[in-house]
Amino acid sequence: MSQGQLRRQSPASDQVFDYRVETQGETVRVNLGGDEIELTVTAQSDQEGWCRTPDGNLHSFVWAWAGHSLELWLDGNVFTFERVERRRQGDRESPVGGADIVALMPGTVEQILVQPGDPVERGQTVIIMESMKMELSVAAHRDGVVKQIPVGLGQQVDKGMRLLELEEQSEEAASN
Repeated sequence: MSQGQLRRQSPASDQVFDYRVETQGETVRVNLGGDEIELTVTAQSDQEGWCRTPDGNLHSFVWAWAGHSLELWLDGNVFTFERVERRRQGDRESPVGGADIVALMPGTVEQILVQPGDPVERGQTVIIMESMKMELSVAAHRDGVVKQIPVGLGQQVDKGMRLLELEEQSEEAASN
């Protein structure tokens, strides 16, 4: 069983979900914010496969952890969630995120929408890929400044490959 809290980052939202996931064979029971759903999962690999919802619909998925962020591709849509970790700062919760934006699946880099030094906001589309004959928008999972882009236009990338690295935005730049 896995449980905790996730904050949805992309599409842009600050919604926090309590989650609990229990697995028994091909059955995965997910409780997300009090709503429980039972899925029948057929895995193609450790991080991708198909799931059937109780209404009988079949959905393809791919997921990967990038630091403390969960990148989920579901039926051609990309969702980014960040683990919420409790820290002692009064009683506030503080999310922790990684610097890398990675490819969720193999594909081709079609467009790079930012350059090193550009500030980006959480949820902003930074790269567009083509994978499995579908266009896939890749969004920043947190605010920051583009540090480097180790891929080029037309480049084939593997699942989990770094597409872009973010760094913290300086206080001086943030106030301008």
